[in-house]
Amino acid sequence: MSETTAESRDPPTEVRVLHVDDDPGIAELTASFLTRFDDAFSVYTSTDPEAALERIEGERIDCVVSDYEMPGMDGLELLERVREFDRDVPFILFTGRGSEEIASQAISAGVTDYLQKETGTEQYAVLANRIENAVEQTRSQRALAESQRRLSRFIDQSPLGTIEYDESFTIVRVNEAATEITGYDAAELVGGTWLPIVPEEARRHVAAVERQLLADRGGYHSVNDIVRKDGERRLCSWHNQVVTGEDGDVISIFSQFEDITEEEKRRRELERTNILRSTLFETLPVGVLAEDADRDVLRVNERFLELFGIPAEPEDVIGDDCEAFAARVSDLFVDPDGFVSRIDELIEGGEPVWNDELVLEDGRAFERNYRPIELPDGGGHLWVYYDVTEREERERRLEALNETARELMAAETCEEVAEIGVDAAKTIIGLDANVVNLYREGEGLVPVAATETARDLVGELPTFAAGEGIAWRVFESGEAKSIDDVQSDPDVYNPETPIRSEMYVPLGEYGILIAGSPTRDAFDDEDVVLSEILGINIVTALEQVQRNERIRERERELTRQNARLEEFASVVSHDLRNPLNVASGRLDLAREECDSEQLEYVADAHDRMGELIDDLLTLARERDTDIEPTPIALDSFVRACWRNVDTGDAEFTLDVEGAISADETQLRQLFENLLRNAVEHGGDAVRVGTLEDADGFYVEDDGPGIPPDKRGDVFEYGYSTTQGGTGFGLSIAKQCVEAHGWEIRVTDGAEGGARFEITGVDIGDAE
Repeated sequence: MSETTAESRDPPTEVRVLHVDDDPGIAELTASFLTRFDDAFSVYTSTDPEAALERIEGERIDCVVSDYEMPGMDGLELLERVREFDRDVPFILFTGRGSEEIASQAISAGVTDYLQKETGTEQYAVLANRIENAVEQTRSQRALAESQRRLSRFIDQSPLGTIEYDESFTIVRVNEAATEITGYDAAELVGGTWLPIVPEEARRHVAAVERQLLADRGGYHSVNDIVRKDGERRLCSWHNQVVTGEDGDVISIFSQFEDITEEEKRRRELERTNILRSTLFETLPVGVLAEDADRDVLRVNERFLELFGIPAEPEDVIGDDCEAFAARVSDLFVDPDGFVSRIDELIEGGEPVWNDELVLEDGRAFERNYRPIELPDGGGHLWVYYDVTEREERERRLEALNETARELMAAETCEEVAEIGVDAAKTIIGLDANVVNLYREGEGLVPVAATETARDLVGELPTFAAGEGIAWRVFESGEAKSIDDVQSDPDVYNPETPIRSEMYVPLGEYGILIAGSPTRDAFDDEDVVLSEILGINIVTALEQVQRNERIRERERELTRQNARLEEFASVVSHDLRNPLNVASGRLDLAREECDSEQLEYVADAHDRMGELIDDLLTLARERDTDIEPTPIALDSFVRACWRNVDTGDAEFTLDVEGAISADETQLRQLFENLLRNAVEHGGDAVRVGTLEDADGFYVEDDGPGIPPDKRGDVFEYGYSTTQGGTGFGLSIAKQCVEAHGWEIRVTDGAEGGARFEITGVDIGDAE
């Protein structure tokens, strides 16, 4: 493939590969095979490292594949030049000159992967897989870094003090506002707990809040003192929230707080400043009622009467009996009897109470503060009522978005995710006219889900091609945008549209959420924040849909492979065994007619063919066989396997005890193949024992061993170092190991021979 220029915008799924090799034939051949293995690959080739560097600097390259030996600049020198301006792009050294020295230098230099050129086409499938894995990992790391960057920016710029804890309530991060409020440096808080900033008498309460947060996986609001580093006490309002993953596990715990000391001081000063005569009483934005010791109304402001819907002027209710007054308005509350009894309880307690919650029948939510007051003629009571309906509504929306996240994660298609997102934007955030456009290669941002209101306003929903409209501009920028008057924006898509204000929320590389309104200034900051939260949930769901689709495709491919394997097993079992049986029978007849040593060679060949057929059947039919674990005592089981193998005069030592849970058939196949391999390739002694850390067992011999550079080949199909070996024994052994979820490796034996270690095995006591 020849060098070309980058498009104005590449599809999100495209993988741009630059292959640098001084041999143009190799470069073109590699490009052809890579694009054949995965049509998402766009492969660009270069025989000149300097030209390749110019290309990498000038456009997006997702992965660099380079030869080692090239005139003017070798592969590692090219890597060093690339890393000067791009430290993240995957770099794979694909070279015909392979050695441990070069591999060591490549790893030290920071190559992403190292692959030696070989004969045959299988190497290109391996290379394609390595490229795909490297690019996917790099993209995931960049996406994670971007997500963490946004979260860090949000926390760092928050005017509220923010402390982030892990699941053990160890502090992992604090922002600047938190250090200003507490007086501690970040380094003094990170790694510790909340103990330094909580007064001693409040620690039991905070510990109880900690337990409640972990138990409920929810949020908690409180107002309590902190102790600054200099010993000063400050009153703070705290909002604590546990963040959990899809599985319910705790990811982080956030505590946001603000210093309300001065605010509280001003409030108390206000109460002390002759509240009954102050003109401020009437202008307070909260409902205030003062009563004397006999519970007669001394003063009430208009806001109080508005909150309870009482058709009177403040002066008209002065002197009224507050008990009768409370009973009259109690019907407004969900629990009328509880409303009255709670008032009596607070008065009897005689202590100030803050943020006492109330719920009205009409859905509004109140909070009530109470404190006893001193009057010239005795005591009295001061009641302050706040309408917190909007705050409660915000919390309800956040909880509803959390529930929507679960529904989104259950969606099976991108279209279903979009439909759920559109419905949530309407019912939770209140975006009556909204649409989700998903990016599709070759088309642009295509509308896939919308509310009826959006369709009524706009008519036929547009598809935004590359560079078109405000939608594409925001999609490329990746930043949410609220536009008060779209008519004044130079990128307006349709100047005749009835839409006046719009909000755009990018959905990563997948598309965009658009909300519109026929009025100007329809969207506020809260709409944007909630929509961004919804957008994050939609992106996460779309990512999962694509992952699931890839998994389903792999499952379908495995099903096709299994069908081919079963067909192969049938051919081996029937079409090969029958001719072999005929040949063996004819051989017996030939022996009766003549006595020739040549016939013995024929018999040996028949035996080898039978062994090959047996091993091929084992590989084909047991490849994906479900295992049925049963308890197996190792000592007696291994001895039985040894007796089943033609061991000749080899000495056998058994040093295993305990029991494991395994499939008996496959475990027997594993031991017999390893023991047979030890006898055929080893010396005079075979040992089976338990690993020192009790993590598994081993089979070793005292033979010549296996060179380190060949140990990776011994498990390959058909690999054998002895004359007459089938080359499938160790492949079958590895298959049995992997079926149980264990691992197998080759190392040196105690006597210098080969040692096969099987790890990840749970060995218990034998019954």
